[in-house]
Amino acid sequence: MSEGSSRTGSSAGRKLKVLLVGKAAPDRGGIPTFLEMLTRGELSRLVDVDLLNVAHTGTPEGGKFTTGNIKRTLADARAVRRLAKGRDVVHIHSALAPTVTIIRAGLLAAAARSAGAAVVVHAHGGELRAWLRSDRRRRFLRLAMKPVAKVVAVWSAGLAMLREVFPDDRVVLVDNGVELDRWHPGPRDHTPPRILYVGLLTPRKGVLDLAQASKILRDRGIAHELRMLGGTPDEGPAAEAEVRANLPEWADLLGRREPEDVPSVYSDADIFCLPSWWEAQPLSILEAMGSGLPVVATDVGDVARLVEDGRTGFVVPLKDPERLADALEKLLVDADARRAMGDAGRERVEKHFSAEVTARNLATIYHEVTTPK
Repeated sequence: MSEGSSRTGSSAGRKLKVLLVGKAAPDRGGIPTFLEMLTRGELSRLVDVDLLNVAHTGTPEGGKFTTGNIKRTLADARAVRRLAKGRDVVHIHSALAPTVTIIRAGLLAAAARSAGAAVVVHAHGGELRAWLRSDRRRRFLRLAMKPVAKVVAVWSAGLAMLREVFPDDRVVLVDNGVELDRWHPGPRDHTPPRILYVGLLTPRKGVLDLAQASKILRDRGIAHELRMLGGTPDEGPAAEAEVRANLPEWADLLGRREPEDVPSVYSDADIFCLPSWWEAQPLSILEAMGSGLPVVATDVGDVARLVEDGRTGFVVPLKDPERLADALEKLLVDADARRAMGDAGRERVEKHFSAEVTARNLATIYHEVTTPK
């Protein structure tokens, strides 16, 4: 949506009542971070907002047909229906792929609608593009989202793809945003320079490609530190174990941090790298740019729209450790380039990807879905 949107979430002289539904802390990742931003930021000024946190303890089983997932989905649907009563809008946050995740989102949407609330589903996951490759699956998604008034895409390819499933007026693009007062540039002058990765420890995030690129850089005699912040992915501990077993001994695993401690991890780095195999519009890149870090990332999702290649960092092909190493080397050997690109990235986030813009655009959507036609 346009950055100039000015309508708020008020209706008939009162604030709209909005229930956010999604996985928040202690879960980490894009959706929890996004929900934390919404509940404490500008959106809470524009609307009366509450959060139903559907994160669970125990072994992650994301995207799998398991007894645990079925029980949790049914329990969450009951909670949504109970809490949706008296709300104007229920805003569900989901990766919206694969099949199990779509079924879950559809059931939560149906529960909210049955309680009388308008429903918005926020499609965060870049995996949707690979999943939604057949007419049968598009029909399935259309059916599952029948109770939903608006579907929010967070990346331009996702918008185009979802508009092949739903009428254009049911799908809208809302860029991610970051709270600029939380992210600040650090010294960016460490010797040797520090490369930072922030994300889940899973091969699909390209972590092992980064490990291989780091080995290539070591072989070239390019000194650097490799730091990784993250933990167990949704698909479970096996993916994390595969990553840990194949990292070089010099990789510094920082584990997980509380949200309030994450900004200092960025400000204590020199370069940010996200070599993922698929993404939508990764918040970690915006956080890194807000922290004044140059970014090296793979050309997936809307990464090339966030990172201006050659100005705020470099965009490289996915699954190509050699090209990844080449881009990182340019920054590792040139402190002036690191600082200039990092400053340009901070400026870009300030202009185009602030949390305030995101909140205003969401409030406008809430107004639209609750206004009688």
